[in-house]
Amino acid sequence: IARKELDIPKSLFAMTVPIHLNKMQKSDMKSFIRSLFCEPGMIDKNMRVDGDVADCIYECTKGCPLFTERVVFWAMRKKIIELDESRNRVVINSTLHGYPIGRLRGLLPAQLNEEILEVLNNLPHQEMDALKVACCLGTMFRIERFEALKYEGFYESLLAVIASHGIFDKIDVEHYKWKHIAVFEAVESIIISNERIEIHGRIADALNPLTVDHVEGDAQFARHYSMAERWKEAYSQYMEAGKKAERNLDFLGALSLYKQAESCLKQMEGQPSLEQMLSPRIALGLCLRELIRYDDAEIELEYCLNATNNVSEENKASIEFIETYLKVITALATLKQAQSKYLEAIELYDRALPIALENQGLHSQVWLASHVAAYAEILRKSGNVFKAKKLHSEALEYRTTAVEMGACTVLELASSYTQLGCTLFGLGDFSQAFNFHKKALVARVEHLDFHHSLVSESLNYCADVLQSMGNGKDGIALGMHAANIRKTAFGAFHPAYAHALSVLGSCYHSIGRSYDALELLEECLDICEVAFSMSHANLIPNLMLYGSILRVTGNLHKSRSVYERALTIHKKNFGDGNEKQRKGIEDLLLDEMTLITNPKMKAPLDMPIPSIQLESEKEHLLICVDVGSRPSDEYMLSVASSLQQMGILQLVGVICVCPPQVERADMARGAMDSLLLSDVPVAFSGVSTDQINNNFGLMFKSDYGRPSPHVNNSGVELLTRALKSAPDKSLVLMCSTCLGDAAEVIDNNPSLFSRAVKEVIILGSVKPLKRSKYLEPEECGVALWDSYAKKVYRHCQKMKIPTVSLCRDISRGFPFPCNYVDDLATSNHMVGIKVQQNEEMYINSQWELAKLKQENGLFDNQYRKVVDSKSFCKYSLGNQTPINGQGNVWPLVKSIDLELTLGLMCSLPQYREAHFKWETHLVNGTY
Repeated sequence: IARKELDIPKSLFAMTVPIHLNKMQKSDMKSFIRSLFCEPGMIDKNMRVDGDVADCIYECTKGCPLFTERVVFWAMRKKIIELDESRNRVVINSTLHGYPIGRLRGLLPAQLNEEILEVLNNLPHQEMDALKVACCLGTMFRIERFEALKYEGFYESLLAVIASHGIFDKIDVEHYKWKHIAVFEAVESIIISNERIEIHGRIADALNPLTVDHVEGDAQFARHYSMAERWKEAYSQYMEAGKKAERNLDFLGALSLYKQAESCLKQMEGQPSLEQMLSPRIALGLCLRELIRYDDAEIELEYCLNATNNVSEENKASIEFIETYLKVITALATLKQAQSKYLEAIELYDRALPIALENQGLHSQVWLASHVAAYAEILRKSGNVFKAKKLHSEALEYRTTAVEMGACTVLELASSYTQLGCTLFGLGDFSQAFNFHKKALVARVEHLDFHHSLVSESLNYCADVLQSMGNGKDGIALGMHAANIRKTAFGAFHPAYAHALSVLGSCYHSIGRSYDALELLEECLDICEVAFSMSHANLIPNLMLYGSILRVTGNLHKSRSVYERALTIHKKNFGDGNEKQRKGIEDLLLDEMTLITNPKMKAPLDMPIPSIQLESEKEHLLICVDVGSRPSDEYMLSVASSLQQMGILQLVGVICVCPPQVERADMARGAMDSLLLSDVPVAFSGVSTDQINNNFGLMFKSDYGRPSPHVNNSGVELLTRALKSAPDKSLVLMCSTCLGDAAEVIDNNPSLFSRAVKEVIILGSVKPLKRSKYLEPEECGVALWDSYAKKVYRHCQKMKIPTVSLCRDISRGFPFPCNYVDDLATSNHMVGIKVQQNEEMYINSQWELAKLKQENGLFDNQYRKVVDSKSFCKYSLGNQTPINGQGNVWPLVKSIDLELTLGLMCSLPQYREAHFKWETHLVNGTY
């Protein structure tokens, strides 16, 4: 379930090169040996390597480059091989001629350890002891943690070894790393068992003067105690390290640590207490539950329950037993809840809660609140939401008291806010539910990293409530971030990610984008079918939503079977115990059956055109641009979203031009969904691309650009639909690069274009105006696109449609420094982060290319714009020149390419008049 490896983000994938390190072939080895006999950079290609030399070394090293290098240098020192200068050939020493080949192989070290140890064995005793201690510390270590070892002379000896042999790399003042793992393994091989115990004991003693904050919960410290055979301390450290791993959501790591703690118990002298014996197994059960390994968790926790039942009656009155028994039955109750065995969970907590209340004097308010809230959650999941609300309110009071006393932070309150929000949602009080979820979100964002799983939980619940309140558009933006965080934190096969997909799907479904919702629900159910049993209660809401989506998208037969399955699972889990919920699902199923037998029209794939109304303060804009050609293009979309929220702009649609159009459209669709523009349709240009040069195919990709079935219109189709729905002279058209879609609409329906278009904004320069001639665009280098541009310009001037042209390099030197872009990323919005990362990578790559051109006269025509170091420094860096050798010039950047954003601002008269200087021409009575 947990993530096993990091995925390369899509935005970086195009810039990565996979590297595979394989063993050398014999022919490669000959070249490698030849290079070792030559001066660096002066390889003699005429030098030859004797076949016996290559055979011996290859048989010994098996093609390992590092081992080959060490063996060759060792054999040179021992004068086993030499360079015969008369023949310019690497040969076996003449004194060894006649030796059998097998005996020659025996002269070479059989392992890399042998060659390394020959050098290390000559070290003074103190320096060799320092190497052994460093080996026991691990491949990386911080010396400041081991003050006592410093006083033993370890530090001075370590510095002496570094000075004489360079075995370690010094990462910072106190942080060291073994330079070669082979040397580490060689030293490790000569430490005998008793010596190892003694060294780890010294390391453990060096930890004693440290404060608990430095030591507690460190798996490496636990290992030192264990290797020193100090089992009691090792047990405690492994348990604390496991708890720390759990807090960091590393449940697989915690699982391993708790197993280590359990193994330490078996080595301890005397009989461990009941608490010591069961604590690792309780913790294992809780971790296994988080990893959706319910059967394994049940085995661990049932073992613990049986162990408590076997305790004699006289010992059951002890505090230790009561505390341990409470941990066991509450852990088992939460497992039963996760398995949707609610009656068993309630029965267990009916036994646990009175014990907790009776012993509350021994614990904090937070401890008591956690037990009350856990019981309330079981009741909520089982359908008893009224009693759950009462208990959650009680838990909130306990936590509020604890916060006022300074016993905990507001993060504890966030737990109660979330639980109360979910309970009120179940009662249908969406407004109050949203208020509580919002309070939890604010507290968590303030105290945790934005990408923490608890932040994603609050984002997810806020999105769910918003779509239930009829605001699915806002819900989509929150849900996308929640799903993104959960996928990273838990992995792509965890139920937490599946829940985020379900919520996001419900948001899309609520705004009419049911085909997007369909794909999300199918992915969600694929995860749930693996993670849960076939009759798990968590499947019910997902199946109900899936059935609704199937019906709307026209798959009536499958919709019916999905609803029937949901009802079957509900009856199996709840029986007749929750009559109201059962009847609600049955009534909904009957309603859906009626709709199936008398179906309404199938939901359309085409997204509706936003309403275009003549308002004096609002411009209606349709954008037809090459989104993704510049690293900051999505910034234009975020500005458009802000202007729309301000009531200044109404974005009618976005058409993505220039190949790869479909990928650009998918990227724009994802960005717009996250920017509260999910109701604005997106299309891709359908004009011919046969004549397009690869220079126009560059695109900065994103992680949120997933394909959408609702991106189904061609640019001509979307533009035509928008023009038909627009009142006279109401639509502003903004274009860049390729004007093919506008040109085709003009060919097909020139009167429609002339009637509806108020103004055209074109990002591109024009030729100087000649007397009695129309304005003409400058050529872009693609004949087909030039013909489209001429057609649009000519038609607009003939039909008296005002046309605004922005010169091609308008954004060069525009004052927008790097710290503005960095500020965007601090918002933690996925678009802001993507723009910042892409801009920084792009700027640095342009600088490297500029240096190459300046030094070697090179120019990579893969880039659309000419890179020149002088103009780069002038326009991008504000006339600053980086110091020699500087690779990262991002902190110096004073201007980034905001071509599309400037075009957007130009489309608004109030900004155009205030911030742009124009050269105005009157053509055919129109400016």
